Amino acid sequence: MPTSFDAFFRIATSNAPYDYQRRLAGGDAGAACSSQLIAIPTGLGKTAAVILAWLWNRVAHPDSTHRDTWPRRLVICLPMRTLVEQTHGEAAKWLDAHNLRWDGKSAPSHAGKVGLHLLMGGADSGEWDIYPEADAILIGTQDMLLSRALNRGYGMARARWPMHFGLLNNDALWVLDETQLMGVGVRTSAQLEGLRHKLGTALGCATWWASATLDSRLLVTPDHLTLPSTLALDADDRASPEVSARIQSVKRLAALPLSLSGDSGKLVAPYIDALATAVLEKHQAGTITLVILNRVDRAKDLCAALDKLAKKQALPARVLVHSRFRPMEREALSARIKEPGEKIIIATQAIEAGVDISARTLITELAPWSSLVQRFGRCNRKGEFNKTGGADIFWVNLEAGDPSNATGLALPYTAGQLATARDLLRQAEPTGASPSSLAAIHAEEPLPETHLLRRKDLVDLFDTTPDLSGLDLDIARYIRDDEERDVQVFWRELPEDEKAPADTIVPDRRELVRVAAHVFKKFAEKNKGSIWHRDPLDGSWEEFRNTYHVAPGQIFLIDPACGGYSTTLGWTGEKSKDPFPVLTQETPSPAEHPRDGQGKDDESQTGRFETLTDHTAHVIHACTEKLDALSPAATVPWRSPLLTAARWHDVGKAHPVFQKFLTEGREAHPDYATARTQLLAKAPWRAGIRFDRAHFRHELASALAWLQAGDASDERLRNLVAYLIATHHGKVRLSLRAMPGETVPPVTDSQPEIDRLHARGVWQGDIIPGEGAPSLALDGVPAQLPPLDLSLMRLGETNGAPSWTARMLALRDAADLGLFRLAWLETLLRAADAVGSTRPTSAAQP
Repeated sequence: MPTSFDAFFRIATSNAPYDYQRRLAGGDAGAACSSQLIAIPTGLGKTAAVILAWLWNRVAHPDSTHRDTWPRRLVICLPMRTLVEQTHGEAAKWLDAHNLRWDGKSAPSHAGKVGLHLLMGGADSGEWDIYPEADAILIGTQDMLLSRALNRGYGMARARWPMHFGLLNNDALWVLDETQLMGVGVRTSAQLEGLRHKLGTALGCATWWASATLDSRLLVTPDHLTLPSTLALDADDRASPEVSARIQSVKRLAALPLSLSGDSGKLVAPYIDALATAVLEKHQAGTITLVILNRVDRAKDLCAALDKLAKKQALPARVLVHSRFRPMEREALSARIKEPGEKIIIATQAIEAGVDISARTLITELAPWSSLVQRFGRCNRKGEFNKTGGADIFWVNLEAGDPSNATGLALPYTAGQLATARDLLRQAEPTGASPSSLAAIHAEEPLPETHLLRRKDLVDLFDTTPDLSGLDLDIARYIRDDEERDVQVFWRELPEDEKAPADTIVPDRRELVRVAAHVFKKFAEKNKGSIWHRDPLDGSWEEFRNTYHVAPGQIFLIDPACGGYSTTLGWTGEKSKDPFPVLTQETPSPAEHPRDGQGKDDESQTGRFETLTDHTAHVIHACTEKLDALSPAATVPWRSPLLTAARWHDVGKAHPVFQKFLTEGREAHPDYATARTQLLAKAPWRAGIRFDRAHFRHELASALAWLQAGDASDERLRNLVAYLIATHHGKVRLSLRAMPGETVPPVTDSQPEIDRLHARGVWQGDIIPGEGAPSLALDGVPAQLPPLDLSLMRLGETNGAPSWTARMLALRDAADLGLFRLAWLETLLRAADAVGSTRPTSAAQP
């Protein structure tokens, strides 16, 4: 590994670093990791700067003490899928140049490698969350990442929400790039940064906001009052010939003599026709013309108008680009954009950032100033047209009326933002739109009114107990502005004899398309009976009937007969004139894709029988390894409760309901006779098996047994261990209650009506182990446990003892614990359980 940053950077990129890239990384000595604003013009390598700065300081720096001062996880948050895919490709290339990328197959410790994981709808991100001790780069959309940071992860199993919440709010460096496209997400990121400092974390976090056009006022929030330092180009950067060519690139700026006024649909058609004529007039033969419109429907209309003109005269190739295509079509479109040669590209904001194209002519509708500056960066990007007279930018006026209102014409922006941008464009016209000229213009746009995440909101989100109506606290308002809140949809053919999709159907990221939630509602109203979504309690696909329940981040499966999509236009919401391809899927076993049902325990069905004693030893060993690999300062206070929780975490599997679940009907299995002489924790997979008691959760039985029979030095420690035990599958956390459809205990002489307490399949007075079963054989755990007592599920105190909820809320609100540390601790035990479950018996060590 190179011992100098310049050599490290050059091996990765084949280029020497700019001075600002060197300063961000701290050069050979390295830098301290702290939050900052990276205000660098577009096209000057911000992505390489942030990734390689982290890699140098966290992974490659020769001083191990310095490496340990940087967070293990680099979290790159981007506004669009196209940017995520592009950044992932660049990161993979740079990791491979240094042979640092973990292949997902080597030692669980990653053996000095760096995990690279994609977090966006339909992508397989890998099990990065079971290696909290490993270095990793996580790249995802703001929807996927911010929702996880708020404990409501879009597109993932509810039970796994707390793991991602814990890992993204501890030991992580966040980088938010292209922030001008993030809307309210920027303010949410600032609030999260402030709340992490106020509430405390197990291991530190920092945030880098990377944008040349970010209004720093957005970073001042009730819990984040101090602006971070700013990294900008300095004199040494500007002296570079390459940098100079970019920031002095010639970009003439002028208004087109046409505009769109009012909100009447009748005015759009003549506007589109006039715009199509203007595009052809301004296009230069042999070059690229880029047209950027603010709305997908207008972009599609312009493409159709140009196609119509192409029937009468020869026109260059046209490419339509927007965010409502499936990746399987968008990949081909991206390739067409990058191909050399003459073309006209019609696009929306999807092309504002990250796409490395350079047009000779740019035509754009009026947009907020920060967005316009980014669009200007797609024209004469490297100054390559300077020697031939430069490039031209034309803007189209939108008269949206009253600046205090967000009218239909202004959307997805506000009329006030457009009014400010209009004035600034007129100021800029005499000097042009080069980065150096734009830097001289003082732009202070009106701050948009947005929802603001408050401390109380985040505290409330810590509880992940499913709402029985299927609705959860709405976090969409903290992630995207109203018009940008999306669901995801995909299409699958169903066998004629099946009325509903198989539970094992899992969408592939290539087939998912994003649709605005309010648009999808209208589509769903017209196609009832042909759309399905996951049941929040059972985890199966169920017919979607109530459009009131459409919420951003949800995934819906659509019958292809409903249409709604075109391979050339993307999402249409209309019956399809031409059929479009849909993917098929070999049905995987549920063991490969566990469902999120509250009563499922697919993790306990593996490829082999495994005793409770062996499995517990595996988990204790894995937990010890993870604690040893993490910072002692962070783990020493919690080492004893974590290892105690590991020892007790599966005691509830000795419950007769669970043992029957694993053993009933197994007599023919060749290993059954030997395995059945002890209590079991795992058994080979069998389809269709269910617990005798609906919604049974063995971890609740484990936690109750610990509270009644465990040895703890004080009550807070006892409660913390109980919390860690109960949460190790993410389905029992802050509250205890019976679920719909649970089996109710029968009334008997020993169990009168008043004592029929039950929750998650556990009944008052249950005995562990059951009558005639082998005894528990775990160090530090009694061989026979007292009858389980569920009285703590009642509100208030019972016989002087606080309720379960009161105990858990006290942990959540404790100054030395709090929600971020608590989530991190539960993730460590869950990760150890997952890793321990993969190990052969020989790996077990007490």
